[in-house]
Amino acid sequence: MSYSDFYMSLPLDLSGSRTKNRFRVELLWGISKLIDAHKMYEDFTVVFDFKCDIELHYQNGLDFYQIKTKNKGNYSHKTLTSCLKTSNSVLGKLYALYSPDQKIKLAIVCNKPLKIGKEEDIRPEICIGELKTEIVDDIVEKLKEELSLTEVNLENTFYICDGMDLLNPQHAILGKLVESFQEIKNEEPNNPNALYRLVSETAQKKASYEMEITDYRDVLSKKGISKSDFDKMLESHRKKSVTGIEQTKDFIKTLLPKERRIYNKALTDLLENDHSHDLNILKVSIFQFIESNEDELTNETILINVLSPVFDEEFPVEYSREMKNVFYLRLFYIYVEGGEV
Repeated sequence: MSYSDFYMSLPLDLSGSRTKNRFRVELLWGISKLIDAHKMYEDFTVVFDFKCDIELHYQNGLDFYQIKTKNKGNYSHKTLTSCLKTSNSVLGKLYALYSPDQKIKLAIVCNKPLKIGKEEDIRPEICIGELKTEIVDDIVEKLKEELSLTEVNLENTFYICDGMDLLNPQHAILGKLVESFQEIKNEEPNNPNALYRLVSETAQKKASYEMEITDYRDVLSKKGISKSDFDKMLESHRKKSVTGIEQTKDFIKTLLPKERRIYNKALTDLLENDHSHDLNILKVSIFQFIESNEDELTNETILINVLSPVFDEEFPVEYSREMKNVFYLRLFYIYVEGGEV
């Protein structure tokens, strides 16, 4: 069985309802993994909430991460393998994704250390297959019984203790994102908060996609963020990138005072929504249209007259005529200045 066929045959993540905070922690931990993977792999995709909470897909390999949060107490090998009447154990649900024929890593990620006997094991990553023999034997027998298996191999199954800030996890991720940006681009992001919103809202949109998916490539595109996707987000927030903002401001200066005020307010409103995932998709469509019709679009007035009947209806209803025009102008200037979207 091929790598992709195996993946598509796995059961979906049917974990049921989650608190808003737990869902947020899952997303932010996935963004953290996205940043880490950028340093490790030539090509990869982080998939949000499909077969498992967070998944890392790379060349012939799969990592599955199940995110657990605790306000008090610890997991032990016994609580990890305890089954409820209507559901699998924490470890059983994760191990159901394993196959000895595929390159797979399984990991439970928690903000509390694993408890071994009466002591906490404070190592950041523990291979469950390397615990004391009697503990491993007990886990193996329970998983065999729970999942009706004849063999269980725990060499690629891990417990990761990540000291997540459950109250304000976004602060740590924002700092990590800025640090990563500096390492990759050798400069600070133009607007760190806007970059964070772009990445986090994209991750939320991917995680929230609930339509049926039957093709592996669609899983990656509709539920995942690839290295290429992440690179584009970073590139869009470089200080040296072509934004079209200054050229748009120069155009607004040529208008009469009343119009100038309206257009300046429209530009401000647009910049506040610049992280919108839906608008970023629309940007690409308009940019490609400009590229295909550049000979016809000889000045700003013609640009607006040509684009308006084609794209006006694609904007959210709250967008004014002036906001749409400013949107068109920015993309026009990005194109003519040699930028990309």
